[in-house]
Amino acid sequence: METLSINFLIKDSPTAVAILDKDLNFISHSDEWLKQFCPDSPKIVGVKFTDALPAIPSQLLIDLENSLLDKKSVNPGTKFILNNHRTVWLKWRIKAWKTPNDEVGGAIIILEDITEEQREKELLLKAEVVARIGGWEVDLLKNEVYWSAMTRKIHEVSADYEPDLEEGINFYKEGDSREKIMALVNLAISQGKPWDTELIIVTAKKREVWVRTKGEVEFRNGKCVRMFGTFQDIDEKKKAELKYEEIAERLKIATNTANIGIWEYDITSNALLWDANMYKLYGINKKDFSGEYEAWEAGVHPEDKERGSTEIAQAISGEKEFDTEFRVLWPNGAVRNIRAIARTERDQSGNAIKMIGTNWDITELKRTKLKLELSKASFEETFQNSATGMALVSLDGRWIKVNKRLCESLGYSEQELLSSTFQDITHPDDVKRGLPLLEEVIAGKRESYQLEKRYYHKNGHLSYALVTVNVIRNIDGSISHLISQILDITSRKEAEHELRETAERLKVATQAASIGIWDYRIAENVVICNENMYTMYDIPRDASDLLDAWMKRIHPDDTERVAEELKNTIEEKLPFNSQFRGVRPNGDIVHFVAFGEAQTDKDGKTFKIIGANWDITELRKMRLKLERSQESFNLTFQNSVAGMALVGLDGKWISVNKGICDSFGYTREELLDLTWQEITHPEDLDNDLELVQQVLDEQISTYQLEKRFYHKKGHIIYTLLTVTAARDEDGNLSHLISQLLDITSRIEAERRLRTLVEVTKAQNDSLLNFAHIVSHNLRSHSTNLSMLTKFLKAEESAEERENLNTMLINATSSLSETIQHLNDVVQIRTGALEKMQSISLLNTVHNIEKSIEGLLKEKSATTKLSIQKSHFVMAVPAYLESIILNLYTNSLKYCSPERKPVITVSSSSKKNYIQLEFKDNGQGIDLERHGNKVFGMYKTFHAHKEAKGIGLFITKNQIESMNGKIWLESKVDKGTTFFIKLKKG
Repeated sequence: METLSINFLIKDSPTAVAILDKDLNFISHSDEWLKQFCPDSPKIVGVKFTDALPAIPSQLLIDLENSLLDKKSVNPGTKFILNNHRTVWLKWRIKAWKTPNDEVGGAIIILEDITEEQREKELLLKAEVVARIGGWEVDLLKNEVYWSAMTRKIHEVSADYEPDLEEGINFYKEGDSREKIMALVNLAISQGKPWDTELIIVTAKKREVWVRTKGEVEFRNGKCVRMFGTFQDIDEKKKAELKYEEIAERLKIATNTANIGIWEYDITSNALLWDANMYKLYGINKKDFSGEYEAWEAGVHPEDKERGSTEIAQAISGEKEFDTEFRVLWPNGAVRNIRAIARTERDQSGNAIKMIGTNWDITELKRTKLKLELSKASFEETFQNSATGMALVSLDGRWIKVNKRLCESLGYSEQELLSSTFQDITHPDDVKRGLPLLEEVIAGKRESYQLEKRYYHKNGHLSYALVTVNVIRNIDGSISHLISQILDITSRKEAEHELRETAERLKVATQAASIGIWDYRIAENVVICNENMYTMYDIPRDASDLLDAWMKRIHPDDTERVAEELKNTIEEKLPFNSQFRGVRPNGDIVHFVAFGEAQTDKDGKTFKIIGANWDITELRKMRLKLERSQESFNLTFQNSVAGMALVGLDGKWISVNKGICDSFGYTREELLDLTWQEITHPEDLDNDLELVQQVLDEQISTYQLEKRFYHKKGHIIYTLLTVTAARDEDGNLSHLISQLLDITSRIEAERRLRTLVEVTKAQNDSLLNFAHIVSHNLRSHSTNLSMLTKFLKAEESAEERENLNTMLINATSSLSETIQHLNDVVQIRTGALEKMQSISLLNTVHNIEKSIEGLLKEKSATTKLSIQKSHFVMAVPAYLESIILNLYTNSLKYCSPERKPVITVSSSSKKNYIQLEFKDNGQGIDLERHGNKVFGMYKTFHAHKEAKGIGLFITKNQIESMNGKIWLESKVDKGTTFFIKLKKG
């Protein structure tokens, strides 16, 4: 009876209970046990525990075995992963049951599956982390504040941080947030009112974070003793909401611009709300629209009403989204095609409560499609010549046909596109967005779709496009292919991006430029303005009548005009655009510019003017300075004695003054048609270009150098050039300012001076050498004459006296010859430069050859001439003839007895000089013995009866007197070559 009673109690137990024998076989169990742990085995009595529950955790089996040893086991709950990979939380109590003899008869186990409970707790903890929700509590009796770990994390404080109430309040951003939380806390403490609000805190790391704070209070005996609540980080969500509001405003502008109608249908109240564009799309007045579903239905074309109502119903039921096209019938009988898309909102139970959607007029698009369907030829022409990219696309994404515009937009050839799929060149993110729509089209759920997407241009950059895809069907209604219209909107996207950047820059600029913004409200006769207006006009912040204070700051002479312009703006709707003077309290005169636009009400009456002011005093001063500076520069430029020019970065003259025209011999018009490079001496061009490049590369801002230009008549002008970079108002190089000082006279004077110094030095050296010669030669003759005279006086023999007289006559003759030679040298050194002229070298040589034609024949000499007709030299004609004659006669005089004379005369041009080479095959000179004596006076090197040693001495002096130079090369019995260098004629 006791066993039956126990079995009865266990069977109906609300918990999972089982009794096992010592072999762990089931003796009895509750119904709840079967329900929870053995639902597929209704009979388990006599079945071994491990057979009935094969996936049992090993710890549970250990505790069962321990219970047979009379050990009690309690497990409060542990997570297990069973053999079947299922995760469960189990808790149990196990104890032994005993026989009347107090022996262990088996085990009693109470097992509870707490998986759902633990999973909820785990999910709750994860949700707290994911949702970033923390808790807080304030014990007002103990003045203690508790923050959960998440609350501390949101405040970015350490884990051991212990706040007090004041510190907690001070985390809220100073201003509205702090004032609001303090008010809510006070209200809660005084009246028990809970709160739930969104505010900004400043974390310990000085970051501003949006949070949602909720609080409740606990009262005892009418006194608040405890506050508690939650604290959630909503920063990303809140900022997203604020961003959404901004985007929504832009969307509003965009839809108005694009004539897109927006509507909202409250399903529960049958209320239909339209924006202004919707009335335009349906061709009705707002006053004629009742705002009910039936009012919309009345405007739908009779043939489309049933389908439209069906699609609305399908959207409400959730069968499909509302995305359709239909026709509307205007009151005047016109038919328009409308595209409509809507999103259905539902309550927590899934019931549709609202539809929000857009309409836009696709009449023209429909007409275009109809025309394309009616004429294949017309379609082909339109396809190929369309300004929009168009393509026929197979259902697997391959291009079937592409038009020229699409190829141009994407940069691929037709063949390259036809060998690829649209997925190959579509941005991966847009492939994911577009494929579901394509699949719906292929599945017949929609006829078309439109989306913005990005393609990869062949060059690698992204090309933005508005893609419209439509289905083309076969006669039997099956889908043949797709037609894609791909409108390149890259420029629009770039423009939008640039517009956003411009707007941001404008915002920053107005702040940085201290622009005053004002709002003149006409009815109230008051002005509302920003902080900059007070500063600009030096008006007190507490001024009671800002309009009056502003008008009093306007200069008395300008007040009437400004008032009249304001009146015209109000009455005539003319833009307010005025410049006027202001008078500050200290008497300073300032200049302002003001702009404003009249704002009108629905009746067209001006109710306010919104405008902007800014102080242009400094600008006016700078402009005045600039004008004066420009005027001063222009006067200096035009009247400068030195040449001045403005030169473009391309080397063209922009402007030249009279000084530079006079220096170069060109008219102003002639110079402006040239570049400075064209009249620059070639040897000076590279250096100047290198310096100009350094200026253009902004390595230097100015440079100075001496350089040569060609005068219009061909001669060289020497200048001292100073070049300075000029910049525009943006700091960019605009042009170059060149100052050219004509230093030709100075250079020529310096050159003459150098020449004079060189000549003087040479003459001094020559005179010194000449003095030595004179001293030596005359002393020799003097000694000889003195000795002969002495002998003559002492000699008594008539025959000897006659002989001495003959010797005396010869000595006198020799002295006379020496004096003549010395006189010739003096004459060479005197006034040679003044007698120099341009002489043809070839003609001179020809004349000399004619004069010694007999000598040449006598010696059977051969002459070879290689002298250019254009070679002229600056020389004294007599000197040049003497030099060439001396060289010819020396070649004949000292010719080799072993061979006939061969004389070669040639010339070559060397910069500013002509070099003459005179070569023979005569006896030659031993330069090792006589090299430093070759051009000495009375120096001879061969035993020849006519050798006097004066010819080469005179030749050298003649050449050097003409600023020339002579040198030689010679080998004994090979011949001699003389080199003579004279200035070009």
